[in-house]
Amino acid sequence: MSGRRSVQRGIALMLVLWVLALLTIIAVGLTATQRTESTLAGNQLATARFRAVAEAAVSWAILNLLAPPSTFDEDVDEWVPDGSARPWIFAGETLEIKVFNEASRIDLNTAGRDLLENMFTAVELPRDEASALADAIEDWRDDNDTTELNGAEDGDYEDAGRSYGAKDGPFESVDELQLVLGVDRDLYRRVLPALTVDSGGGKLEQTFASPLVLAAVRGTTLAEVELALEEREGRSDAIDLDSVGRGGPVYRIRVTRMEKDKPGLTMETLVRVEAGGAKPVTILWRRFGLVADRS
Repeated sequence: MSGRRSVQRGIALMLVLWVLALLTIIAVGLTATQRTESTLAGNQLATARFRAVAEAAVSWAILNLLAPPSTFDEDVDEWVPDGSARPWIFAGETLEIKVFNEASRIDLNTAGRDLLENMFTAVELPRDEASALADAIEDWRDDNDTTELNGAEDGDYEDAGRSYGAKDGPFESVDELQLVLGVDRDLYRRVLPALTVDSGGGKLEQTFASPLVLAAVRGTTLAEVELALEEREGRSDAIDLDSVGRGGPVYRIRVTRMEKDKPGLTMETLVRVEAGGAKPVTILWRRFGLVADRS
């Protein structure tokens, strides 16, 4: 009898240990799930908060663009759309606001072939490679199957193992440039700050253009116009805004949350600002994300 009782006690002890182990696993799983859900909820809250303060920052920038010069005093600067970083603190958040004149970028759909070639040489591509890329862009956006001298049509994309051919239509976004034969990720990131598809098709405005755009327009090297970066500091004093205006009407406004002096979440907004118009402000698009500075 004593032996049987010992066996029963041993079995009972094993069952208790298994139950305790199972309960421990369940408790650990619930704790991990709770932590994950708390983290996700915290991230969602932080994102929602950033979107709210970023919208406030965009509204502040638009208000500045709408205001006539006579309203500005020593305490409020008239913003120049040259991409200068402006710190702004709102609702306990430290933000950085940059305003760009969209017409001061090179439009992929309307830029001439020589301007595109100059842009690529300005980022130190050999002239023959730059020429081929300019031709490839021409072949991508034109509506025919005729291959430019050094360009790329459907057969060239097939030979390169691509599952698509030349679009034979306008670029719908700057990101689409990465699909053009010969454009890799590194090159794309180097020319991205100079490009747009939203200029409206008008004349390229050089007053607020970046050094890369100016190098492409002038057909010079980027090094020869890099001094413009220093000249942009305090440019509102160097430019007679009464005579040249502030570009527009389309502006790109980028808001970045600064975390320990490092960029975090970013919102980029394209907006049409027309003071005195029936609709003074039109939001064309918004983009959110964690992105590197795309000045």
